[in-house]
Amino acid sequence: MIDFGSIATSLKAISVFFGVVVFAYAGLVLMTNQNPETRNEWKEIIAGVVIGLCILFLAPIIASSLSGGSYCGG
Repeated sequence: MIDFGSIATSLKAISVFFGVVVFAYAGLVLMTNQNPETRNEWKEIIAGVVIGLCILFLAPIIASSLSGGSYCGG
């Protein structure tokens, strides 16, 4: 049987890893590049990475709250 929980956890870990790598590279580009157009492009990429990681971590909380959640003492 396929364990979707472990697959989701693995995908989350891979996403976080690549998000951190892109975030670090973008920071390096922002510190070393003097071209304003390139700097603005990488600022947008950083914003996209932050928004994506926020969605990644908030999605299970939102889904469980919308479906009733297991934290409610019913």
